Amino acid sequence: MQASDLNLAALAPRAVSEPVAGVLGGIVAGTAYLVAQVTLTAAAHPGGAAEPLQRIAAMLMGPDAAPPPSELSFTVFGMALIIHFTLAMVFGRLVAVLVGHRRPGTGVLVGAATGLALYALDFGLVAPLAFPWFADSIRAVTLADHVLFGAVAAGVCIALRRPAR
Repeated sequence: MQASDLNLAALAPRAVSEPVAGVLGGIVAGTAYLVAQVTLTAAAHPGGAAEPLQRIAAMLMGPDAAPPPSELSFTVFGMALIIHFTLAMVFGRLVAVLVGHRRPGTGVLVGAATGLALYALDFGLVAPLAFPWFADSIRAVTLADHVLFGAVAAGVCIALRRPAR
């Protein structure tokens, strides 16, 4: 096989529509968020890696699913993933709209600012009113993870967007 036989363009990701980029950006950013949240929670609270998942699942399952249960059941884990990635895709779509056709550096900053705004909304308004078990997760790590989410979602959206016509 010769170098000229390689079609490098076929290996490059194809540009996608803004809605699809937003959903994919949300999934990738949601994964980064969850990995960071679980890892940093486990580092700060040995044995507490399941706490973020339990808090998320409790949004629909009720406060009995919230920490401090020591074991993470399959049901709680599954419910947490469904809720988390549904929200991640919705928020990824929001980031895609806000990033629009901005230049990459500016777009990532807009995404990071969106993550910061989501943190303020989630932990400043929604959680205290509806989900009091999130009070223990109002800390710098969770704020940083939201900023990470926004920046990663924006980066993915920018990388996947269709070129201007």
